[in-house]
Amino acid sequence: MTATVADRVAGLLTAPPERLPRIGIVNLMPHAEQYERWLMPQLAAARAFEPVWIRLGERKFSLDDPAYIAGQYVRYADAVADAPLDALIVTGAAVEHLPYEQVRFLPELGPIVQRTADEGTPVLGLCWGALAVAHLLYGVPKEVYPTKVSGMYETDRLVDDGPIASVLDDRFWSTHSRYAGFDDDALDRSPHVRAVARSTEAGTVIAESADHQVVMHIGHPEYAGGRLAEEYRRDVGAGLTDVLPPANVDLEQPVNRWRSHSLIFFASWVGLVHDRMVAR
Repeated sequence: MTATVADRVAGLLTAPPERLPRIGIVNLMPHAEQYERWLMPQLAAARAFEPVWIRLGERKFSLDDPAYIAGQYVRYADAVADAPLDALIVTGAAVEHLPYEQVRFLPELGPIVQRTADEGTPVLGLCWGALAVAHLLYGVPKEVYPTKVSGMYETDRLVDDGPIASVLDDRFWSTHSRYAGFDDDALDRSPHVRAVARSTEAGTVIAESADHQVVMHIGHPEYAGGRLAEEYRRDVGAGLTDVLPPANVDLEQPVNRWRSHSLIFFASWVGLVHDRMVAR
């Protein structure tokens, strides 16, 4: 039986189980510590869980404090040595313009994602992580753009069933900063995944597997309000010519219009993780 919106919201408020879900987070963003400070507040409305920060061998963390990374991050084998993971998050990475075969950490990431999916464990891909998960599990290709997609975009919900789609607004703001996106035609032809939300300007924003186990959000719902303006100034300062001012963003006084979407999206996904853990 499909849960109603009221059921889903009520589920977010119930007491946590005796054991908190262990959610592995493969953090591939350039500044790992900064990304943690963005992501974790967006999970504040979610039910309790234990984050397990995972590092890949080819992810060097050259922009972070080595002592901090050594104390906070573990290899996947160590993360699952004593207890299983109950979910996996794969973050964005600054490699969306590269062919997959040129991404040096993909050979290590692939088996982790595949094993997680094979075990029936929820997977969430964010930005490049969404593209990678779609590629690794379903062979969905990506499309590389001639100019960067950056800005806030109005996004339409396409379906109203399932734990994620059922709690989204019919239309909401999503934020993007990327050089690639889903090949929407290929995604729509796939029997394994479906588009949940799509933007006229930004393409498919959220996709999921037929059984709702795998969720792919190609935006950056975790971004802070001023991040798009900061990235634009950074890119211009670096002499990049393939970037435009972020759409629908006031560079001097940026306003976060996606926070409510972010909170309900992450809370609903963590609720799904709790539900799946109890069911197993």
